[in-house]
Amino acid sequence: EVRLDEHHVGAWSRNSARRERCALELARGLHAIPDTSLVIIAGATVHTLDGFCKQLERSLPSSSGKRLKRSIDGPGGVVERLNERPGDLADHTKRRYYLWREADVLLRHDRTLFGELVDALAGVAAESEYASEDLLLIHRAIFVGGPSLEVYGRDHKGQFRTWLNKRGHERRGEALWKAISGVEVPPV
Repeated sequence: EVRLDEHHVGAWSRNSARRERCALELARGLHAIPDTSLVIIAGATVHTLDGFCKQLERSLPSSSGKRLKRSIDGPGGVVERLNERPGDLADHTKRRYYLWREADVLLRHDRTLFGELVDALAGVAAESEYASEDLLLIHRAIFVGGPSLEVYGRDHKGQFRTWLNKRGHERRGEALWKAISGVEVPPV
């Protein structure tokens, strides 16, 4: 059962052919939905932030043509790009889906960075839905990968279940995305 109306989704299988078939079927179905943008992250090549940014640049080009900075936060970074509405789509796109195939590759290489990127995807979605004054754009992420995604999904400290308080570090006080959106935990 896929619940993309209100949740981000994690899907895993030990069988790589099943994972690929799942991703292809999801992509085909999502691409057919009117007023929808589909951003595909080919995770097999994503081992670093640079690899993620290259995938994001290919699938979600900037309307200004600027290169994506290799940072999650700050001007020109991942969060800013996720919030951007590309030129001619700005008035028509109501939903943007991020389909991250083989997401477990980065999880296995750099668990902290994976958590920061999950936090950014879910946080931008929460901010857009609950705190933005712009025209509503629903963001949903779908993470497809191997069994390590299931393990991560059960981890109460992982970003499928909790917001980061500060990028990669513990900090007292309320997490940024919770403070901005009022959403208690990422809906994954």
